[in-house]
Amino acid sequence: MKRSANLWLLLIVAVCGLSFWFGRGLKAGAPGHELPAAVATTESPETGVAEEPVHVVVLNGTGQAGLARDVGLLLGRSGYVVEKVGNAPGGPYELSFLVNRRLPAARARTLAAGWGGLPVLREFDARTAADVVLVLGQDGDRLRARLSGAGATP
Repeated sequence: MKRSANLWLLLIVAVCGLSFWFGRGLKAGAPGHELPAAVATTESPETGVAEEPVHVVVLNGTGQAGLARDVGLLLGRSGYVVEKVGNAPGGPYELSFLVNRRLPAARARTLAAGWGGLPVLREFDARTAADVVLVLGQDGDRLRARLSGAGATP
């Protein structure tokens, strides 16, 4: 019985050792294992410094079914990381707006300007992974058309 347990233990140690030995070059960023373009970092045109992708929560503040999902898909194709889509509490909203949770103010303003000059509200929340919350109002179709027609860069 003890000999059988020792053999199993030896086998487990050998498999772990081989996995470690052959898998040591397979970490993110290793040649041949680059991140996909949709989540790659972008470079700020003002500073030339690499910026992380923007994490967005998209909330539908209208009665139009599927608007947040559609805009979320378009944002994902444009390089944003869509954390969640859902319905906005307290709607309906006439105008869309952006809630800045974690971005520098200048980057949030640039983002809102690129999405059609949306108003920006500041509400810091360190408990969330989202950088911004996009609340879609009755003008949400305008934003959807803008995102589907032109590339919206993060």
